[in-house]
Amino acid sequence: MKSASESLELRRGDLVWVNCEPSVGAEPKKVRTCVVVSNDIANRFGQVITAIPTQRFTTERNGRAYMVDLRSPRSNLKADRIANASMVTTWDRARVLKREGRVTRETLARIDSALRLHLGLDGL
Repeated sequence: MKSASESLELRRGDLVWVNCEPSVGAEPKKVRTCVVVSNDIANRFGQVITAIPTQRFTTERNGRAYMVDLRSPRSNLKADRIANASMVTTWDRARVLKREGRVTRETLARIDSALRLHLGLDGL
């Protein structure tokens, strides 16, 4: 029988609460919101999801090219958060606690750009 997190239907661009503990060193810590960036086929059938952790929004963080502003109206999160593409991580679905919301299509496009920059996919 599947657990609640395993049966939760996730889509790319969903905001989810993920239990990041135990973490090591600079890895994301505690329970936090993350943006799902894995493709929808993997999200539907896979045992893992790939997501970008969020952090508290600051002006300084917002100036970094690999960070994406998630404040309203870019997402429906109530807290002022920013997605940190430099910490893209693959998590077991059992770590996903619940869905919190979604980012807009435009925000997801900004996240894609931040991921391309961080992963060096633009042929730098």
